[in-house]
Amino acid sequence: MTNNDVYQITLISDISMQSKLLKDSLEKGLPIQVNIVSSDALRAFDSNGGKIDELVLIDFHYLDDEKFEYYNNAKTQSKSTIKEIVFNCPAEAPSSQLFKWRNLVGVFYIDDDVSLLLKGMDKIMNDEMWLSRKVAQDYIEHFRCANTVTTSQAYANLTKREKEIMRLLGHGASNVQIADELFVSENTVKTHLHNIFKKINAKNRLQALLWANNNIALEERV
Repeated sequence: MTNNDVYQITLISDISMQSKLLKDSLEKGLPIQVNIVSSDALRAFDSNGGKIDELVLIDFHYLDDEKFEYYNNAKTQSKSTIKEIVFNCPAEAPSSQLFKWRNLVGVFYIDDDVSLLLKGMDKIMNDEMWLSRKVAQDYIEHFRCANTVTTSQAYANLTKREKEIMRLLGHGASNVQIADELFVSENTVKTHLHNIFKKINAKNRLQALLWANNNIALEERV
């Protein structure tokens, strides 16, 4: 993202004073345009041809089961990968309550102030993630154990060595541990990781792990 870009973000919420204040705060603090989309608008997407942006901001408490179904239907119409950000999350909420978001890239809590929200959103807009270490670890473990994904062609196109590194990465191995396992230098591992990240459009190890959850069948990860 360049300094002249205006990032389009969908805020899933009722149109209210709170959502308008959030929209104003984000647009004043960052080069973005926030588009508020209510559950009624989501429900009508099939008929009006509407779309949601690649970056979606969702109130933790807003989407009940019915609204979540509307959102998923709208998401499936998108031709690109939707990145999901949850805000107003209770501090005591277990990680399992976040697992329904398959492309989670950020979580903000009820007690987070606007400055922290802006800082985290800026990171996310620059292809980083904003997850606590515990949430990230729980999230990865959950999807690593879920045998609901079939292997994509993108994974099939990786070299044999790159697949070996992805498997070890999925087991939580460090660069040094991967190097020891494969009898290569740490610099060689870094080079392979750089090539892998480029092929799968990942910016860091966590993004690569999340990509693996959605593109590699469980039996190929063990």
